[in-house]
Amino acid sequence: MERKLNIKSSTSVQVDVLPQSQRKLLLIISFVEGAAVMIIELLGAKIVAPFYGTSMYVWASVLGITLIALSGGYFVGGRVSNKYKDKSPLFAILALGAILAIIAPRIAPTIMMATADLGVRIGSLISVSIYLLPPIFCMGMVSPIIIQLINQSQENAGQTAGTIYAISTVGGILATFLAGFVLIPELGIQTTATFTGLVLMGFSAIGMFSRKQKMQAVLTFGLFVFLVPFVYSQPTADPAITVQYQSSGILGEWTVVDHKGFAKDGRPVNTRQLLLNGIDQTFTSVGIEPFSMWRYPHKVTALAGIKPAKSKALLLGMGGGSIAHNLIRLGFELDIVELDERIPFIAEKWFGYDPTSANLVIDDARHYIRNTTKKYDVVILDIVNGEVQPSHMFTIEGLKELKAALNKDALVIVNFQGQLDTDDLELSRAPRSVIKTFESIGYKMFAVKNEKKSISADLLIYGTPGSLNIKEALSQNLRYNDILPNDHFSAADYIPITGYELGEVEVMTDDKPNLELLNTPTVLNWRKNKIEYTVNGLIKKGVPIY
Repeated sequence: MERKLNIKSSTSVQVDVLPQSQRKLLLIISFVEGAAVMIIELLGAKIVAPFYGTSMYVWASVLGITLIALSGGYFVGGRVSNKYKDKSPLFAILALGAILAIIAPRIAPTIMMATADLGVRIGSLISVSIYLLPPIFCMGMVSPIIIQLINQSQENAGQTAGTIYAISTVGGILATFLAGFVLIPELGIQTTATFTGLVLMGFSAIGMFSRKQKMQAVLTFGLFVFLVPFVYSQPTADPAITVQYQSSGILGEWTVVDHKGFAKDGRPVNTRQLLLNGIDQTFTSVGIEPFSMWRYPHKVTALAGIKPAKSKALLLGMGGGSIAHNLIRLGFELDIVELDERIPFIAEKWFGYDPTSANLVIDDARHYIRNTTKKYDVVILDIVNGEVQPSHMFTIEGLKELKAALNKDALVIVNFQGQLDTDDLELSRAPRSVIKTFESIGYKMFAVKNEKKSISADLLIYGTPGSLNIKEALSQNLRYNDILPNDHFSAADYIPITGYELGEVEVMTDDKPNLELLNTPTVLNWRKNKIEYTVNGLIKKGVPIY
């Protein structure tokens, strides 16, 4: 109950004093609201990633919509705080935001399916607007209303606002670490959203009962009972598809999925895929894992085999371990650098990788290269976050650091996505820029023609920083042919593309790491193809994408 305090002076001023218990509750809610905003924003990015990826267009959608929602919430919250005052809808708004946060990851797949034909940029923007904007808009309304409830005079307005926004920001900071390091990786997207929503609902209920807002409590509880169970219903999954593992890691949503079917000759087949944000990272057959069903891992390994056994090899990017397995069979002394600590567990449990067969380091590839004292004979760059390749690895500075870790006759192999043998210069800007950046600091690089015509097909780029005669080495029988009975590689598989000009394409630097921008046609094409697979191959068959 509010008390009236009369302060007598030359003028009589009446000030409403908020009970301390109410003030403390509002400050706690400010902290929780700030935490919820950051958790919901992180969830928004994780929700969209398995469908639309993690390109800069998607991140622009998430960040832009978050800021729009907050600014709109601040504005409307300020208007509401002046209009209602003592009969504040604060706790009802908090509860509505909680409900919207809980249902967001459950309605998002349907929303993203409906926007799939609009492309990555427009589709992700509209999808994020529908499932992310409403809960953050509600959270944005909270702070102005709390400021109005706590503030008792115009003189204290600035101090009150500063206190509320500081507490809210601290909540956001702590929640960012908690959600990024613990909640999302350990609990998953849907459980984290539910946990966040229930915490908000709890404080909403406490607030309503403390202010005796019984009607708001009844209406809010009724809305919660009606909406939340409705979106928890799950379709029946296709029995031919089994999700073996699903978890959010530092790079995004990892999924191991098995597909049962029949080959053209009627034989039953059981394939296994490792997906990162809906993009295939490894493809094998159950029973022969980690042996890859794709040709490119074998083509990469056969090329690496021009170096003798006992050579020191460095593999940047592990995936399910197919290339690592092949390199070990060739007798290399292998170091593997992988950023996501979940990958070794996934590779060992579902792809048959032997963790004792190589030295595995959990680290950023460039950070490892910068700090290692080793010198390598072979380095394979097979690093990609979904459809986006890390630009910081392909700048002048990054490639100089790589060069310092190589012997003079070392072999460098890059598995790249894009087209070089095309008359459309825009489509080839990214690989031309990569090659030009390599060559600007003394590497001699070649590119092999794509076996597929897709603009997002694998493009093999290889070369040396010094004296290695790759052409002569390829003219010999490749060592890998001795351990791969069903295929054969020769110099013909590595004939360099000729006739293209590097032209005016830029050399990439740490100051202008424009790889993703240059590779936009490839990135968007790759994601477009995978959206079709995600919709028809997973979601429509009842398989969760996170």
